[in-house]
This record gives sequence, structure tokens and C-alpha cells, in this order.
Amino acid sequence: MIRKSILFVSGSMLRGGAQRVISILANDYAASGWDVRVALLIENKIEYELNDSIEIHDITHKGNRLKNFSKWVNELKAVINRIKPDVIVSFAGRINVITLLANRGTGIPVLVSERNDPAHDRRSDFEMWLCKKLYQKADRVVFQTKYQSSFYEKWCKDNSVIIGNPISALIYEGEHENKDIICVGKLMDQKNHPMMIKAFSKIANEFPDKQVYIYGDGKKRAELEQLIADCDMTSRIHLMGNTPEIFGVMQKNEFFVMCSDYEGLSNALLEAMMSGMVCVTTNWNGADEYVTDGVNGYLVPVNDSDALAAKLTEVLRADNSEVRTNAIATAKKCTADRVLSDWRAAINELIKEKN
Repeated sequence: MIRKSILFVSGSMLRGGAQRVISILANDYAASGWDVRVALLIENKIEYELNDSIEIHDITHKGNRLKNFSKWVNELKAVINRIKPDVIVSFAGRINVITLLANRGTGIPVLVSERNDPAHDRRSDFEMWLCKKLYQKADRVVFQTKYQSSFYEKWCKDNSVIIGNPISALIYEGEHENKDIICVGKLMDQKNHPMMIKAFSKIANEFPDKQVYIYGDGKKRAELEQLIADCDMTSRIHLMGNTPEIFGVMQKNEFFVMCSDYEGLSNALLEAMMSGMVCVTTNWNGADEYVTDGVNGYLVPVNDSDALAAKLTEVLRADNSEVRTNAIATAKKCTADRVLSDWRAAINELIKEKN
């Protein structure tokens, strides 16, 4: 019996929401006996555990991405022609463009997925135009939220579907032994950790028993360390780096804060909700499709540290038992088993349509 094969295309497998979803999908297909491959275009370091049977195709190039564009298209096309997968799955706007161009003329079904906010991920007008034109040629386009889908409604009306992220965290309904606050996200501008640092520094004296732990790493570490020092918060706010045990951290700590300026759909937020944490998040585009303020979490305006300080003051003093219960109920809709079944249906349907 000939094994079915699937090729995932990504910029990297560094820690991040899109990469976590690829790792879950790739491992699931590998466990089901498929021949699974992952093509990497930007960074060949792998920070998620992958099944030993999964083959990595390293076509990474550093430097100017515009100059590397034709290299990626040609080298990915060579990989596709050599392995002839039954289906191709690509993640993220610019990577999707490269994948769709590389796959032209092969007849191999391709599914592309948006993983960020198209209005804020620094796509040029030309890149957005390319996405709209090429997404029409994709066999399926997966969006995470209705908000994302609205950008392409005119072009992808008949070939799109909304599928959330498969969350592999275990549902936790127990007590949290620590009443501290955690944040999870790369140390980068998009995650806006300075907003949290500034907000907490304004209320820290009112809550002397509270600590803040920020999990993640990135280029902004030195700047954040300096800001923490400038706010005289070195004993209260801690940069913890990356950890593979983030689910355990979430089960131990009661409060979760996300300050992102924009997101596609945040795995960390859904994981925190599934862990029964009390979640406060900025109202990035699409956040309100999952969080209803005061019902299953709390929303604050983007980049407003005063609003966050006020909300945290309210939340840290409140009885949040009902909010926690509602958060878990919402997150249960995003369990890996439920969402993976939607992904499998979308992917397997393409193969049937081509046969």
C-alpha cells in the first residue's frame, strides 16, 4: 500500500503559534502513517519536538528577502517536483505566495493558511495584492478568525474555511497554587511587553504579594531589562526566557496577561484559558471572537497601559471563579482533537477532489 504524503511549508520551526500548529499537524499525520515532510525557508533551527520519521527540507536563505525570493520559489519547486506530495500545506502570507508560485503547473492540491493580522504584519501593498490574486488559485485557504477572512472575502469566497488553532494543553480545572501573573510571547515589538511592565509598575505597591513572570525570548530582551530597571521593578518583574513546560507554569499561576498590538489567533491565550487562568488581553483584531469582557476573560484597549493598570486592579481584587469556568468552556471548543478533525477534513477533502 502506497503511503499518502504531505509537505508543510514554513519560514521556520522556532517557537511561535504557527509553528506549534504545524508541529501538532505534522506529528498527527506522521502517527497516522503518512510520509510527512517540512520545508523551511528562513531558519533551519527546530524548537518543537517532531516525529523522527518527519523529513526536513532545508532551503533556508539569510539576508534580503526580496533578493532571495526567486531562490525560494525555484528551490521549493524542485522539492515539490522531486517528492511529489499528495498535498501541500503552507503557513503565513509571504510563505503562501512563494508556495503558490512554486506549485504552479504541478496539479498538486495546496492549502494555504493566514496566521497573523494582514493589516499589521508589515505586508506591502504589492504583497497584499499578490496574496489576494494568488489565494484565488489555492485549493483551500484557512483563516483563524472571521476578521482575517474579511480581508479576502471578495477573492476567496468559494475556497475558504475558518479553523481555529488545535490546542494541545490539558484542561485544568483545579486551583492555582501561585496567585502571580504570567505573560507568554516572544520579546518583540508585536507582543508589547512594555505595556505590561508600565502597567504593573503603576499598581505594584497596591499588590505587594504579586510577581510578574514573562516567558519568551527575543531581540528586545536588553531593552525590556532596562525598562524594568528604570521602573524599579527588578525584584517584581522577571524575564524567564523560553520553557518547554509552559503548560505546567499556567497550571501553577492564576493570572495571564497578553498585551499584543496584533495577533492572528493567540495559542498562548487559548492555552491559558484552557488552564483555567484568569485572562486579560488587549482587544487585538479577532480577540473578541473568543473573549467577552467580564464573562470569560477581560479586554483592554491596545497599547493603553493606564487601562491595563485599572483593569488589573479590578481583576486582582475580584472573585473570578465564574470567569475561569467560562474560559475553560470556551477553550474546550479548541481542543486538539476537535480542531484536528477540522484540519484533517479540509486536507483530506483536497486529495479526494483531485482523485
